[in-house]
Amino acid sequence: MSKNELEKIWDCGVDLPYREKVERLQSIITENFKDKVDLPEEGRRVVYPSSTKYNHYFSDGLYIREMFCEKGYLCFSVIHNTANPLFVMKGSVLISSEDGVKELTAPTFVLTKPGTKRVLYFTEDSVLVNVHPNPDGLTDLEEIEKKMYCSEWEQYDDDLKQDVWQMLEHKDYCKKKENEENK
Repeated sequence: MSKNELEKIWDCGVDLPYREKVERLQSIITENFKDKVDLPEEGRRVVYPSSTKYNHYFSDGLYIREMFCEKGYLCFSVIHNTANPLFVMKGSVLISSEDGVKELTAPTFVLTKPGTKRVLYFTEDSVLVNVHPNPDGLTDLEEIEKKMYCSEWEQYDDDLKQDVWQMLEHKDYCKKKENEENK
């Protein structure tokens, strides 16, 4: 699947808000490809597909989730309750956002806002890393998942959705780069 093909599916004439579009696409794929879709086990909020591998790292105040995905894998993320960066360390992935479909090729990152749920299609074998705040020092994955994610919009608190990211430009670095370019 190419970016254009995913964009065609994404823009399939359905004029819906982003949240509803993601859910509709997930429903269509789940209904039509039941034997190829990983669904949560009863009582689980997060799917750990058999075609992916995860490593989990913990440190003071941080939880890092490393995900290995094979080329050709299509998935839907959970709904994020917290802001976090998503780093593409290796490979390439097509990723949905409220602005449409973007291709992310390593090395790069995107900033995730609370309330984000994405459609991802891996065009190459890839490694993605999420870095989450973990102020309570949780190491139990089920507890972390309850705090950081939800699987249904009814569980999500819309008051959390805000643009929590701001960029502070490193002015001395920018001045140095500007001076080098003007030489």
